[in-house]
Order: sequence, then structure tokens, then C-alpha cells
Amino acid sequence: MTTIDCIRNRVPKIRIGLSTHFKEQDIEFGIDTDEYFTRDEKYVALENITSHVGLYDAEIYKSTIKAATSDTLALSVGGDNYCYPAWHRWRCIHENILKMGARDILWSCSVNPDMLSKEMVETLSTYELITARESLTYETLCNKGLKNVKKYPDIAFGLVPKPISLPMLFEERSVIAINISPLIIRREKSNGIVKQNIINLIKYIMENTTYGIAFIPHVIMPMDNDYDILLEIYNYCCSEYSKERFFMAPYKLSAAEYKYLIAHCRFGVFARTHAAIAAYSSGIPCVTIGYSVKAQGIGNDMGMGDYVIPLNELESDSKITNSVIAMIENENDLRGKLIEKNRDIPHNLKKMQQEILSYVK
Repeated sequence: MTTIDCIRNRVPKIRIGLSTHFKEQDIEFGIDTDEYFTRDEKYVALENITSHVGLYDAEIYKSTIKAATSDTLALSVGGDNYCYPAWHRWRCIHENILKMGARDILWSCSVNPDMLSKEMVETLSTYELITARESLTYETLCNKGLKNVKKYPDIAFGLVPKPISLPMLFEERSVIAINISPLIIRREKSNGIVKQNIINLIKYIMENTTYGIAFIPHVIMPMDNDYDILLEIYNYCCSEYSKERFFMAPYKLSAAEYKYLIAHCRFGVFARTHAAIAAYSSGIPCVTIGYSVKAQGIGNDMGMGDYVIPLNELESDSKITNSVIAMIENENDLRGKLIEKNRDIPHNLKKMQQEILSYVK
């Protein structure tokens, strides 16, 4: 939504189309687009049946590809599209819309170094522009000889919080926000290690501090719903401790409303990158659990790299608790770093927006 807002504010009459897997959810959240391009589910089903991954990509995304013309500027906005084996899908869209005369920008991205095959580098070289959202990706792409890369902050740093009514918990005590996701549960090295770390962290907070805890989902797609696992932990906490010290954020708030909640917390523990960005951009120190280069890269750039825990290094069930204890002890220093790091972000975001809009005909 931040991307669309920045374009609409500068070019009010521009026509925007959104290629999406979840049209109904985008409509529900009020995405300001003029039209939607959806997948052909017949070919998605065929791909699933035959296991021919990539064979039907052009048919699956046919509506997106057909919409492209020589007047089209595409913004490929999935920040980690090139971090996963399914990157060929985005390559298919990219290469086919180029054939239609369109230009394509890879927007606020991260790329895992171990994914950078010769084939991927060749594909990335054909983008009009790549904006890398953190230094690790920027340096990796430059070292591969790519000349179309510039480093800018993730556009989500510019998301304006939308005020909502805060629960009583926020008036009574300082609050630590917690977000974990089904994605990191699926990727964890040792079965149950993430959840056990969170349970142990909560136990420490309840027994050794006066902080409250807010459980804040960030992604609520049917196949990847943070809310379900957070609600399970919330219910456990309310049965074990005083429920007055816990808050479960409402289902299906907007990203701007979730950011408002995060901005009113004192600390955070996050699995989702954009939940961490909401904290960083609000000057809130947080521990992040990372499964790709984006978490470490953004954390490093914000002076919080020591508080990024790679998922594959989460072996002890007290590792998150120990990181949170260290973060609390160093609160003043970390807040000072975040203030300093945030100082130049509005200017850099404005510069990025101006550059992108220079491509609009």
C-alpha cells in the first residue's frame, strides 16, 4: 500500500493494476488499485497434479502478461521473490512483459547469496532498475557485476501508522510485542524450538519483569496465518498467568494499524521482516528471528545486527530470552542508534520515489 500511495500522490491519474494471488484479501484490505490480474487456477491445479514446476507459468500468469504494453512500468514488489526456488515464476512474468515492450523494476528486494546462480544473475541484469533494501544484497549483486542496482531503504519504512484505540494494557505498563509465524515453524532446524523459546521468554518476562505482552500478527493469509499460532500461545498464557498482562491484537487490522500498535510497545520480538521494520522505523529495539539475508541485512543497516538470530542457529531453548535480556540492558544505546539510523531514511525514501517516478511516462 505504501508503494501505491507514493505513486498516487505524485501521479493521481495514473492507472494501476495489481497482479495477485489473493484478490479477495487485497479488496478486503482496501488496496487502491484500478484492476486485478489473477492466476489461472486451472493451470495451478494442473501444475500441482503433474508436478511439472515452471512448465505452466506463462499460462498461470497469462492475465498479467497480456496486460503489459510498451507504456507499462512494472514494479516487482515481492521483496524476497528471488530468495526461493520458485523464483522462476517471477522470471517468467518478467521476461514475457519485456517482450511486450514493458519496463520492469525489482523493488525493495533482498536476494540470498546462495541462490545467485549464473542464470539468476542473467535474469536480474535485464531489470530496468533493482532497488536493494539492505547492504548485504546490494554488495552481493554489485560483486556479481550488476550495474543496475541501487541501495535504498525498504519502502515499508515510510508506512504511516494509523491510530487505533489502545487497550488498557498499554496504559498500565510497558509492553513487549511478539510475532512468530507458521513460516519459521516450518523452517526450524529442531522441531518445536521456536515455540519453546517463546514460551521460555514469556516465563522469564512474567517472573522477572512487570512488562505486558502483545501478540501481533502480520500475515494472515489462509496458508500462512500468524494469528492462529499466536492465539494458541495467547490462550496458553492466559491459563498460566494473569491474563491482564496479555493482549491479542485483533484479526485483520491493516499494516498501518499493526504498526501503530508496535510503535507503542517498548520492545519487540519478531519473525516477520515488516513487523521488524515497523519497530525499527518507530525507534523500537527488537530481536528478530531470521531465515534469509533480509533479516540480517536490514538489522545490520539499522545497528541491530547483534539482535538478529538466524533460524538455523536457534539451537538452545533460551537463546531468544538471552537476546531479549541483552536488548533490555542496552536499551538506551539501541534507541540512540535507531534514532541516528532513521534520520536519513525519509530523504532516501523520497529520493527513491523520485527515481521510480522518473520512469513513469
